[in-house]
Amino acid sequence: MKKIILTLMLLTALVFPSGVFADAYSQGEINYNISIDKKIRPINDSNFYDNISQDQKIFVNDDIVDYRVVVENTGKDILYDLVVTDYYPVVNQIILAPGEIDKTNRQIVWKIDKLEAGESRTFTIRTKVINSSTWNSQTNVVDVKNNNVYDKDTATFYLNGKVIPVTGNTDLVVKSAIVLSLSVIALAMRKVARGY
Repeated sequence: MKKIILTLMLLTALVFPSGVFADAYSQGEINYNISIDKKIRPINDSNFYDNISQDQKIFVNDDIVDYRVVVENTGKDILYDLVVTDYYPVVNQIILAPGEIDKTNRQIVWKIDKLEAGESRTFTIRTKVINSSTWNSQTNVVDVKNNNVYDKDTATFYLNGKVIPVTGNTDLVVKSAIVLSLSVIALAMRKVARGY
C-alpha cells in the first residue's frame, strides 16, 4: 500500500508540478520608452546646441538655421507608428524638412513606422529667419508619440531685425531747426529796422 501511495504521489508531482509558475514562461514586463532630443546650430557653426543664448549668437533676417532631431527608443520593446511633430516659430521659413509641412499651423509632421529597442533615427530641418524685427526669444518645440509613449524637447534662440546704423548726431535736426528759426527772426528784424 505504501508503494501505491508513493507511486501516486510521484505521478501527481510529475503530472501537476506545483513549483512551476506561469509567469516564469512570460516574456516579462512590457517596457515602452522614447526619447527625443532637439538641437540647433547656425549654418556657419559645426556644433549643435540645446539652446543658443544671446551671448552666443543673435539671429537676423536671412540667417540660415539647422535643427537636428534625434528620436531614440530607450525601452526594451519595439515601438510602432510613431508620429513626430515639429512646431516651428513664425520667424522661420522651412527650406528642408523630413515630413509634410503645414504652413497654416506652422508644423512639420512625419512618421516612423518601426523603431527597434535601442535604435535611434536622426532628422534635419533647415530654416531661414524671416520677419524678425525686435529683440525676442523664439522657441522651437518638437514631440514624438504613439498610443504608448510621449516625449518632447525644445530649442530656443534669440533674434533681432537688421538695423541701419546711425551715422551722425541724433540732435542734428533740432540744432538745424534752431539755426533756421534764428535766421528767419534775424531777417524779419532787419526788414523792420530798414522799414521795408
